Amino acid sequence: MIKRISKQILRMPQLYLTTRMIAPFSQHNHNHSHDHNHDHNHDHSHPDFQPQQKAQQQFTQEQIQQKHKEIDNIIKSNQVVLFMKGTPNQPMCGYSNYAVQVLQFYKVQNYHSVDILSDPLMREEIKKYSNWPTFPQLYVKQELVGGCDIMMEMHKEGTLKELFNKI
Repeated sequence: MIKRISKQILRMPQLYLTTRMIAPFSQHNHNHSHDHNHDHNHDHSHPDFQPQQKAQQQFTQEQIQQKHKEIDNIIKSNQVVLFMKGTPNQPMCGYSNYAVQVLQFYKVQNYHSVDILSDPLMREEIKKYSNWPTFPQLYVKQELVGGCDIMMEMHKEGTLKELFNKI
């Protein structure tokens, strides 16, 4: 039955003409096959659709040393410091928001926050300073407590309450 229908379709002139017109077009469009083995290199596409890479900013050694001094000064000058994405009034990620909520829960009011998104050098250098790759980063009395996971664990254990009661 299927073979008979296929033969009838091939005899129809308008369908034959249409398939002849479509075939060259589909061959031009990457020669798609059923196993989908073709190159996805689309260098000929418009620049708006090309993959984008972030440009890495280059900083001088002097800028880096100055940033380390700034970080050191912030940590030594404040009992509680939160390096975060965004600000306490407008956290820019869920983890930073959680850290702010924890500080509010324990009524820690006089803490210093640093928005690492507004300062690319700060963002990179605090990771090196603390040897901690993620944000937020909470410091209490010049000691790195950790990030969101550690804060959550300490909250469950009750040790975060003890830590904040000492300040």
